[in-house]
Amino acid sequence: MAGTLYLFAAFGITWLIIFIYIFSISRRQKTLERQIEKISKTLGDHS
Repeated sequence: MAGTLYLFAAFGITWLIIFIYIFSISRRQKTLERQIEKISKTLGDHS
């Protein structure tokens, strides 16, 4: 039974790491989108 406990613990930790990674990527993407929008507005004003 101890083997299955370790298996489920590893499974849970793996999924937790995956969700944290996806959340991190999502936040970085939103930041980049805001920066691109800001740059586009700045360039649009000077054209």
